[in-house]
Formats: sequence, C-alpha cells, structure tokens
Amino acid sequence: DGPLASPRRLRARRGVSMAEMVVVLVISGIVLNIALPRFAGMRDRMNLRSAKQEFTAYLMTARAAAIRQSQQSQFHIVNNTAWTTVNQPNGTNTTVNQRLRLFRTRNVIVTRDGSAPNDSIVYDARGIESLPRGRRTYVLTLNNLKDSVCVSRAGLIARQCGW
Repeated sequence: DGPLASPRRLRARRGVSMAEMVVVLVISGIVLNIALPRFAGMRDRMNLRSAKQEFTAYLMTARAAAIRQSQQSQFHIVNNTAWTTVNQPNGTNTTVNQRLRLFRTRNVIVTRDGSAPNDSIVYDARGIESLPRGRRTYVLTLNNLKDSVCVSRAGLIARQCGW
C-alpha cells in the first residue's frame, strides 16, 4: 500500500477558497451588467417588430374581409386598440378578429400626427378605401424605439413612408 495522503493535502483538494468564489461572483456580475441592457434592447426591438406585424395584419384583414365577403369593412384604431368589422347584408356589423391591445400586450403606443388615434379606414367591396382621407402614418413607439406603418390614399399599406 502506498503512503497515506496527509490531512493537509485532503483539505486542499476538497473545494475552492472563499477568495476564488468572490472573484467568480464579481466577474459574473460584471458580465451580467454588460449583457442585460443588450437583452432588454433586443426584447424591445422584437416587441416593436411584432406589434408592427400585428398592426399591419389587422389592416390587411380588413381589406381582405371586404373583398372576400363583397361587403364594406372597417379597420378601427382607438387608443392603442385595433379591430376589424364587416358590414353584413342585414345591416349589422360583425367583428372579424379580437381586439388588438398593443399597449397591454406589448407596451407599444400608437400615435398618428402626434396623438393617440381615433381613426378608422373604410374599405369598399373591392378592397379600396371608400372615404379617402389622404395618406396616414401610424407611429409605433416602445421606449426610445420607433417604427411606422404607412397607409396610402387607397387604403393600401405602403412599403416605405417616403411619399
């Protein structure tokens, strides 16, 4: 049998010292302080992008519903809440999709001309805006990030806002 290990050696091999543990925690804290703001910014950009996609999807749904049902439809946006309705032949309105509450779900604020919009776009059975009010630019804001959805006179979503 080989010589027995001294008690001092056994104690030294069991774990890490308190100083090593403190160094690891300090380095971890520094890395987290650098990384967390980037993750928050990435989360905000993704929320804004998702909100814009949902907003444009509701606009496209209103236009598609008018064409599909050969009836007048409306896209409504009131205080960060969007929804779509379709006029029925019996004179009633049917809501096509649930209300999209952008502030509640994504913390995104929608403005038009600097204030909360109380607006609607009415599409005729051909999918063209029946009451053209000119071009519209809806600005979606989350913290210091902004993005825009531009709607032409005909009620179509423009790829860019550079009129």
